[in-house]
Parts: sequence; C-alpha cells; structure tokens
Amino acid sequence: MPKHVRGGARQAAETPAAGWPSPARWRARWLELTIVLAVAAAVAVCLAGVWPSPLQLVLLLAVPPALAAVGWVSVWRILAYGVAAEIAAVAIDAMLSGGVTATSGAHQLPLAATGAIAVATVAGIAGTKLGARQETPDQQQQELQFANVTSVAEAAQRAVLRPLPEQLGPLKLGVVYLAAAAEARVGGDLYEVTYTEGHGIRLIIGDVRGKGLGAVEVAADIIGRFREVAHGVGTLNEVAHRLDAGLSRRWGQYEEFVTALLAEIDPDRGKLTILNCGHPPPILISPADGVTVLEVRAPAPPLGLITLGSDAGAKEVYTFKPNDQLLLYTDGVTEARDASREFYPLDERVKALAPQAGPKVTKTGRVRANSSAPTLIDLVRDDLLRYVGAPPDDDAALLLVRAPAAWPGIRPQAGTALRLEAP
Repeated sequence: MPKHVRGGARQAAETPAAGWPSPARWRARWLELTIVLAVAAAVAVCLAGVWPSPLQLVLLLAVPPALAAVGWVSVWRILAYGVAAEIAAVAIDAMLSGGVTATSGAHQLPLAATGAIAVATVAGIAGTKLGARQETPDQQQQELQFANVTSVAEAAQRAVLRPLPEQLGPLKLGVVYLAAAAEARVGGDLYEVTYTEGHGIRLIIGDVRGKGLGAVEVAADIIGRFREVAHGVGTLNEVAHRLDAGLSRRWGQYEEFVTALLAEIDPDRGKLTILNCGHPPPILISPADGVTVLEVRAPAPPLGLITLGSDAGAKEVYTFKPNDQLLLYTDGVTEARDASREFYPLDERVKALAPQAGPKVTKTGRVRANSSAPTLIDLVRDDLLRYVGAPPDDDAALLLVRAPAAWPGIRPQAGTALRLEAP
C-alpha cells in the first residue's frame, strides 16, 4: 500500500524493521534445520534399533534435496543438500555388518536411499535450471512493465494532485494520500489549497463517486476548476455552484457527483468558514478547547447534485485561534475496517493522539523550541495503517492545516469553535 506524504508530513518507510531477518533468510534456516533433523533422526533410529525394521527411515534422506529445489534458483544449494544426504546414507551403510562392500540384506535400503538421493538432487537441479530459463524473461518483462506503470502513475499523480507547500501564508500544511491500489498511486480522492487576494486561503477536499480512470478524470476536472473559480468568486456557495455546473456540463445531468468540503480561512481575522457538500465533517483540534467535530446544520447535496437540494444550512463560520489545527479527510479514513470489520473511530483516535503530536505549545501560546514530536497527521496515518493491518479498501486522504502562533491581524476572542456570524 503506497503512502504518499507531502507538505511536511513524513513518508512512511516500507522497508523491514532493522534487525529482523528477511523471509528468504528464515526459509534458508528452515531448510537447513530440516536436513539436520532428517539426518539425525535417520542415523539415530537406524543405529539404535528402536523397532524391528529401523533402516526403512533411511529413505527420508531423499526429502531434503527435493525441498531445497522448491523456490530456489541457485543449484549449489540443492547440490549441497544432496551431497550431505549422500554422506549420511553412506555412513549408515558403512556401519552395518559387512561395510560398504556388502550389497545384500540390510544393505539394500541404504543403497536404494543413495540412488533416491541422487535422483532427487539431479531432478531438482534440472528443474531449477529449466524453470530459470523459462521464468527469467517473464519476470524481467513484468518488472519492466511494473516500472513503466509506476512512472506513469507518479506523473499522473503530480499532474492531478500537485505537491502542497509546507507553508502557505501563515498556515502550515500537511497531507497524506493512501491509494487503495498499490500500483495506482492516485484515485478518486482530491484536495487543493490556494491563496487568493480577496478571499483568504481557500481549500477543498473531495471524494469522487466510483473508482478507476473515470474517477481520476473527474478529480482532475474538479481540481482544475477550483483553481480557477477560487480566485474570482465571492462566496463558498458560489464556488460550489460553479463546480457543480461544470461537472454537470462535462458528464451529463446527475451522471457523476463528488462529495466535497470547501473551507476559507481569513489570515487577518482568524476566521474559518466551511461549506459541506455531503462530505464527512472536519475536525478542529485546539490546544485550549480540545477536539471538536465541525458539523453544519444541513449539508448540501454533493457537487453534481446541488440543484436537487438546498445549501442554506450547509455553511458555518467558526473562530480559528492561534495554534489551532483543522483536519479534513475523506470517507476512506472513517470507513476503513480492522480484522473484526469495525470502522476506524477517527474522532476518538484524534483525541487520544493530539496530546502526543508536535509541535508542543506552552501555556502562553508559544511553540516550544526543539520540539521533535511527530505531527498529528503522522500519528493518524500510522495509527490508521496499524488499525487496518493491510492496504485500505478505498482511497483515503488526510489534509491538516495549522494556524500560526499569532494572526497578523485582529486576534479572535477565546471560545470553543464559537460561530461568529450567520453564513
């Protein structure tokens, strides 16, 4: 499950933890242990006379060379197992009455075992060589094809979801994108942040209905239109209607829709305005007031369906105090399930993780120097992946916005996500 992190949030490493042997090394240890146990058991039982016909176990010595040929490309390992098993069989034969010169009686089973070991070793080497000749070109072609798909996917991702800056105006930004398909790297989730001259900093996060290339095309179209209309349109309601109209013209009436949350931050007044179009509500994290889910009175229909309903109760205005954080996300986060099929409780996890996140803030509202704690978006990402335990079933995006220690203009009064005015 690729993990794309931009805007200051760190990318999760996909390498094995330091100090743990690789699966190939554990497999090698297992094969070595197998032959040691087989040889020891055969020799001990054959020489101790545990039951009337102990030499029947000597035929087990043909098993390790056959096992060594499973999954290995190198013939030297198979040959080493075969030689070791042959030595054990000859040693057992030599310890019997008459030594290696005798070929009758009890010596028949060890001699048959040496022949079986030789056949298993030669067959394993031949099969490995033949398999390597047939599979290597296919593997090389698959690796080349995967590399080409990955490079195209990365280019598409950068074209649709451009890397966000770590800071835009006074705001700190962080974003995480988890694609459901490891080779896709991009899907139907979208986000964008832009600085406007007359409307502050505007944001959008959305989720396109459906998956595949069609969803990517719709996401690219919405992001492109948002970049255009965000600068010239007066209110978030008007922005949403412009995006809705463009989507309807492009794809046909009600053919496609996008759940979206639009936000506008006034960097002078510390004012936060949100407009919810059928999208999961954002979460406000305040050092003084804790964690608050920012619900609106009545969300508007998704983009592409706005004309079917009303957006009258879809907008709210809140204070956005210094050092506050705003977490926006898609439903791929809250609909992620663990092994028992329970949904990921995002708001509860944010409440638990927020005290661990950096940077740390003093009682006076100043950021502590040399604060090396992970950011909140890092903690949520890692916690989500641990909770799911596998690549997500749906695309998931997280966008974190952090207010500065002091707004350049008038500071808002203290209060818990208090509405400032009617939208």
